[in-house]
Amino acid sequence: MKLVQPSCACKAKSNQSMFSCLTAEQLEKLQTHTCHFFKKGQPIFQEDSMPTGVYCISEGLVKVTKLGSNGKEQILRIAKPGDFVGYKSLIKGSRYRASAIAIEDSSICLIPKAIFMELLHENVEFYQQIVHLLCEVIDNAETKITDIAYKPVRGRIAEALLVLDKAFVDKEHITLTREDLAGLVGTVKETAIRIISEFKHEKLIEINKRSIKIINPDGLVKISHLYD
Repeated sequence: MKLVQPSCACKAKSNQSMFSCLTAEQLEKLQTHTCHFFKKGQPIFQEDSMPTGVYCISEGLVKVTKLGSNGKEQILRIAKPGDFVGYKSLIKGSRYRASAIAIEDSSICLIPKAIFMELLHENVEFYQQIVHLLCEVIDNAETKITDIAYKPVRGRIAEALLVLDKAFVDKEHITLTREDLAGLVGTVKETAIRIISEFKHEKLIEINKRSIKIINPDGLVKISHLYD
């Protein structure tokens, strides 16, 4: 991990930014954050450690993971530029219940705990946005639990590819490893490889070495919704 020049999504003043509702004075406080560069595979924070702040992704992608009782890694979500990671444990005042790992070279800003908590208390609109974000996370987690319980792996992988395509929006291909794809949908690597091969044969995707390009999103949507 090394420091890089701050130039991040969390400084953006666009309407899509979580910080667009902050006052000029509050934005000035926000500039005291530090921005770090993480190489692919490098942890941003690890399960059971204490949070020191909130991480805002400027560039790159991050997987939020948790180890299951069998020792296998379960991917809870993929975080993209502009997303926060580590905020739930910080707000709760507990140790991290998951780890965050860069899945490609990433620039990530650390907003110190004191500043983040101060913004929550000072700005009602920012507080409401964070509450809304927490509700979305809960909704997504409940949907994922239901999918794993009732939707076949084929449908889960189709849905995951569509979600990943949005996360890799600035790239032509999805570069997530087959092992990570399996961890994201709650299956084993061999099953993920087999279904990806089936999707290629059905001309839903193209495969270039380890990367995936969706060429028939409507077909994947149909498979994803087939078991709803």
